[in-house]
Amino acid sequence: MSQDWNQFVEGELSRLESLDRRRSLRRILAQESPLVEYRGRRLVNFSSNDYLGLSQHPAVREGSTRAIARAGASASSSRLICGNSDLHEKLEVALAELKGKAAALTFASGFSANLGLLSSLVGAGDHIFSDALNHGSIVDGCRLSSASTVVFRHNDMGHLEELLKDCSGAGRRLVVSDSVFSMEGDLADLPGLISLCRRYDCRLMLDEAHATGVLGSRGGGLVEHFQERGAARPEEIELLMGTLSKALGSFGGFVACSTSMRDYLINKCRPFIFATALPPAVLGAALAGLELIRPPSEVRERLRSNMRLMRSRLAQHGLGGGQGQTSIFPVLLGSEERALEVSRQLLDRGFLAAAIRPPSVPPETSRLRITVTASHSATQIDELVGCLTEIGCQGGF
Repeated sequence: MSQDWNQFVEGELSRLESLDRRRSLRRILAQESPLVEYRGRRLVNFSSNDYLGLSQHPAVREGSTRAIARAGASASSSRLICGNSDLHEKLEVALAELKGKAAALTFASGFSANLGLLSSLVGAGDHIFSDALNHGSIVDGCRLSSASTVVFRHNDMGHLEELLKDCSGAGRRLVVSDSVFSMEGDLADLPGLISLCRRYDCRLMLDEAHATGVLGSRGGGLVEHFQERGAARPEEIELLMGTLSKALGSFGGFVACSTSMRDYLINKCRPFIFATALPPAVLGAALAGLELIRPPSEVRERLRSNMRLMRSRLAQHGLGGGQGQTSIFPVLLGSEERALEVSRQLLDRGFLAAAIRPPSVPPETSRLRITVTASHSATQIDELVGCLTEIGCQGGF
């Protein structure tokens, strides 16, 4: 039996190798953002989700160490036993305020938040409508829920309406979408989603992982972005999930919602009930990060400036530039082999830009996922774009 198991594992690894899809871990030492050390070399990192550079910010590091000094290294329990603290509650009040909702609840990660929300709110006999390019945690949450799940073409409101019209029978209906799609960098059609949910009596859940801290005048995310254009209101979205691990420079996930929804999740959501609470260091870092994004925010201004610069430089070199409304600039290269080769060439030139391959993206859409941050300099952006041009990535965006 053990031999069969080993043969299966080795066979699957060989198969992945033949497809250029086998992955391995890099040992990365973070330095002053955006610099990292890899195999003794200093590299400029263009693959990070640390959009505001806050993971290395002195105030965030101080917030983390201050929380450890005050409350120790671990919560040592789930929230419902004896792991709840004033830091958890203070952070949740701040997150609810940022998102324009009445309450918030933190989770061990964004992945576990999506699993927990979907599996505890819908089930057999209910219906989920999910964007084709939603994050894997949403995909797995839909599967775990046992609800009937249908997938609509990416950002295609016409297709979503067809599916809603065809949905018959009783049961709750939930539309779920990323707000910023992590591998594309584009925005969900939030006004379209709200309109269809209103028309077909659905609830709406948004994954704001890559929008929080980046979009909106206060960093509130996609809802704030459209609210400022008169096209959305927070009360029109039942669940606003987000993460602390990207623009806020910390770790963990959260959901912003109504007070009754928060109470329901405390009682019914298994990834919340059975997980050890977030540790003090994480809470202190996240609270410091939230302070740094409050207007006027120097780091958010730098990010917006660098996003404009990246978009402009890409256009000048005939490389497109995408929508430019987010920090994510995908370089579409097609095959896994091509993506790995371009990533290796950039590594030789001093840049870390990881190759993204299936199953993270659909087949034949392997890419580099270039992310610009507040910490990048204009020179670093110029040099990266110049290298992409030399390598021959014209038309790849």
